[in-house]
Amino acid sequence: MTIQTLIVHDHNIETAKKVALNINGELEARKSHYRVHTKSNFEIENLRSHHSVDLNIFDQGFDYDNIKLMVSDMDSTLISIETIDEVARQVGLSNEVSFITEEAMQGQLDFSESFKKRLSILKGVGTESFNEVYKNKMELNPGASELVKFLKSIKIKTALVSGGINFFAEKVKDVLGIDTYRANDVEIKNEALTGKVLGAVVDAKAKANYIEELCNYYGLSPKQVIAIGDGANDLEMMKLAGLSAAYHGKPILKKSCNIQINFGGLDSLIDFFDKS
Repeated sequence: MTIQTLIVHDHNIETAKKVALNINGELEARKSHYRVHTKSNFEIENLRSHHSVDLNIFDQGFDYDNIKLMVSDMDSTLISIETIDEVARQVGLSNEVSFITEEAMQGQLDFSESFKKRLSILKGVGTESFNEVYKNKMELNPGASELVKFLKSIKIKTALVSGGINFFAEKVKDVLGIDTYRANDVEIKNEALTGKVLGAVVDAKAKANYIEELCNYYGLSPKQVIAIGDGANDLEMMKLAGLSAAYHGKPILKKSCNIQINFGGLDSLIDFFDKS
């Protein structure tokens, strides 16, 4: 019978022991986590919910050392907020905008149309609201800095691709030291939003196209990419990438990814590259 390896993304040995006992497995301690090796069959979703811990299959047939590029979503992935929703909140338009955002992230509304609709609602909003959100609301998600720093230390290129606004994507890129980014360019006149987007919206297809563009530039295959996201707009790039990780993801995304991080931080992804 084939041996399966389960990563327990947790430092707590008691939690790891319980998981190992649950699936009649052999426990192995690693530098930042535990692994359980077992011949038993198990339902990983049941284990995740029962133990309230991040668990993922370590695919023995996949060459994790061959990953050379990380491409990540921004809003609710690298950072803790939906930036356009926060801009709306600054000017008392939160209810109108956040409802549309949630529908789009759940895959219930076309993303391009949803972005244009949200932007039109914000017509006339001054760009000073961008700075207010950046200074007072925007926070990196747990483990984001550690993950990017680690990936760069092992020579993995990093990119951010967002269905949000360029202003915030550039800020996050610079704060984290990410190599490159792509997001939506919005029209601004007299220091206020006109309600129009310049060029095509960065939707799900555009995100996948960006991965292909980066692969061509770096001379890589999409199978050498790890894509990280949280919502429906990340589906296409995840289908293309060799590894796909849902970070506190929507149900529609969890069904289509290799890896789920539901409890811990983004640095949990480092566990897949641990050679200790």
